[in-house]
Amino acid sequence: MTELTFSSDEQPERTVLFVSGEIDMQTAPDLRAQVDDLDVAHRTLVLDLAGVGFVDSSGLGSLLGIKKQQDRAGGQLLLARVPAPVAQIIEITKMDRVFDRVEG
Repeated sequence: MTELTFSSDEQPERTVLFVSGEIDMQTAPDLRAQVDDLDVAHRTLVLDLAGVGFVDSSGLGSLLGIKKQQDRAGGQLLLARVPAPVAQIIEITKMDRVFDRVEG
């Protein structure tokens, strides 16, 4: 069983959520729950994915749901430090047109 781990950093302009593990069918609900617990819908949320080794379609769906939630609430979702295997999945699925990325 895969497990996601999280840590967050509250900054004046944004919240950074560091995610480690695999975002898949089993863990995608954990990611959504973690974001909901942060109460960042009205702010900029940066998901730092440096520790993520794999994302499946459920994980992409979860990321998309978080983006839609942020957009509806007047916030923003940015992806940071996306590892090559995850970036490749995002590009293959054309989701790179949907998600904004930030360096660092």
